[in-house]
Amino acid sequence: MNMSDFLKIKTDFIGIGIRSVLFFGILLLLILIEIFAFWGIYGEGATASRISELWYVDLILNYLSIMLVGGFLVYRILKEYRKQEYVNFKTNLITFLILISLFSIRSKLEGLIF
Repeated sequence: MNMSDFLKIKTDFIGIGIRSVLFFGILLLLILIEIFAFWGIYGEGATASRISELWYVDLILNYLSIMLVGGFLVYRILKEYRKQEYVNFKTNLITFLILISLFSIRSKLEGLIF
């Protein structure tokens, strides 16, 4: 499929909006769950401070949620492309790109929400 064929595919804008809001909400919920789980396991002391400075804990707390949600969307994109359901393929692809862009500015958005 070349770019001109991709642009001719019908686009479900309502689906893109609903899925973007839904998946971004799930993303923020996962981040919140990770924070509360870390706090519940390690508490607030010096041990928690030392553990949170480890590189893999930082990686888990910052990027596990986008890897889960993004992985699900990539799975759906590949599945729908193989089934040749191009409208859903394009909708999920655009939703994935919107989600990645929102994730890149999540710290500013979390400040507005929380």
